Amino acid sequence: MDFLKFIEAALPIVGFLTPLVMGCVQLLGKFGVSGIWQLVASALTGLVLGILAMIAQLGVPDNFAMWFGYVIVGLVTGLTASGVYEAVKHASAKS
Repeated sequence: MDFLKFIEAALPIVGFLTPLVMGCVQLLGKFGVSGIWQLVASALTGLVLGILAMIAQLGVPDNFAMWFGYVIVGLVTGLTASGVYEAVKHASAKS
């Protein structure tokens, strides 16, 4: 697969899924999940949703390199969501 095609598929997915992951993690917070477990939930939710979205966009990968790329997209999604969530939480606490 062409690297450019992969990037063109991955960037909108990360942008679309980041707020969705943040919402899911916030919902888990309402159920009592807090602290480090919210960060773990964010990473895992982003990982799963990112991989599923990449499969929906580009199909099931047929080699390790593509699976690795899908996992990286999922991790970037989850870690971005948790980073944005933490930044907003710290910024609102200082106000």
